[in-house]
Amino acid sequence: MRRRSFLAGLSVLPVLPMAAHAAQGDLSIGIYPGTGKADILMGDFRAYALPFAQALGTALKAKPKLTLFRSIRSVLGSMKNGRLDLYFVPPSVAVAVLDNDYSPIARVRDQATGVLVRRKGVAVAAVALTEKESWLDVMARYTLRHNKIEVAKIYNFKEQGDVVLAMQRDYAQAGSLRSKLADELVKKDEFEVWHPLPTTPDFTLLASNRLSATEQDKLGAAAVTLAPETVRSLQETIHSKVTGFVIDKQADYRMIKQAIVEAGY
Repeated sequence: MRRRSFLAGLSVLPVLPMAAHAAQGDLSIGIYPGTGKADILMGDFRAYALPFAQALGTALKAKPKLTLFRSIRSVLGSMKNGRLDLYFVPPSVAVAVLDNDYSPIARVRDQATGVLVRRKGVAVAAVALTEKESWLDVMARYTLRHNKIEVAKIYNFKEQGDVVLAMQRDYAQAGSLRSKLADELVKKDEFEVWHPLPTTPDFTLLASNRLSATEQDKLGAAAVTLAPETVRSLQETIHSKVTGFVIDKQADYRMIKQAIVEAGY
């Protein structure tokens, strides 16, 4: 099936250097940590993500080169202007990566879960979501639409912290959050669960199809066999739960893709 491209209409970003093929000694790895970790300090990111990158590089006897992306737009710009060997990204971004000649080689063991939370005792006139095309954005829009809920305004913010702040200041009466942060907010007793979001595959490791099937298999195996301390270190860079990886070359992203299409992205 021909995949739909999600790059149309995006601003062209500064061109990134073309990725060196792993066989030439380098393995370029791009990570977008999601809307809850997009502001991570560069030094912290490199320290926590390096063991993960080194394990993948070792699988192909290549030197890992890490790139931190702080927005979905920057990931899409990278694919358009200077594609990397590997991307480790949230599920809605994985859909776009798949449209650009990449294949899933492993995903985190835990599924993506989230919740639409609302302020107790008030009518919902506005909903706060994270950046457009993020998983929390598209799945929240999907949930509102399929529950036939109409709201006057939808606001998009860069991070989940901004969504929480918007609700606390009553700028929006509801918002979309990953389950852990939603649970923390609901415990304060000012907010309640409004609607759960559909469960889908979560962060996914995708490899360029320029890499051979054998190389992709080696990388997937390396992800699945990561040392526990490497997984814990990677968790510090990612805003959703990471307890390990599983091989899943047939992960089902159809609902996410449908949500993206219905949102008009």
